[in-house]
Amino acid sequence: MIVLCNATPLIAFGRINRLDLLRKVTGNIIIPEAVASEISNYDGRRGGVITLSQESWIGIASVQTEQQVRLLLPTLDRGEAEVIALALERRTKLVLMDELTGRKVAESLDLKVCGSVGLLIKAKQMGEIAAVKPLLDDMRKQGIYYGQRFIDAVLRTVYE
Repeated sequence: MIVLCNATPLIAFGRINRLDLLRKVTGNIIIPEAVASEISNYDGRRGGVITLSQESWIGIASVQTEQQVRLLLPTLDRGEAEVIALALERRTKLVLMDELTGRKVAESLDLKVCGSVGLLIKAKQMGEIAAVKPLLDDMRKQGIYYGQRFIDAVLRTVYE
């Protein structure tokens, strides 16, 4: 299965030094050029710097039709727009994205969306981690924002 990823899940897992976990849960991923640029230009003051040339499981692809990207740009940033356009071009069903607006647009186009927290839940279901809460807490300490009601609901879902 082709998995397309926006920058935020990569940065979130990078900030807690758990790109290995992201890879175990997703396998290989593809990012569009705009996301590769965002990752490459990320200043990393809070950690989470990712050197794409060292991550062979992350492929970079070009969007073939700029028209789809242009249609999405009034609502989304360039990375999100390219992720969705590439997902539609490649007929993939899974997009990794945290931003709410991007998620809603992707879902409206019949794409399945999973965010960083969903990936943590999947990692627990796979037996890769014992608990979601410690990694979720680490992400929050590293500046990844999640609302408290959302976190409470997630922890109830995974019985933590």
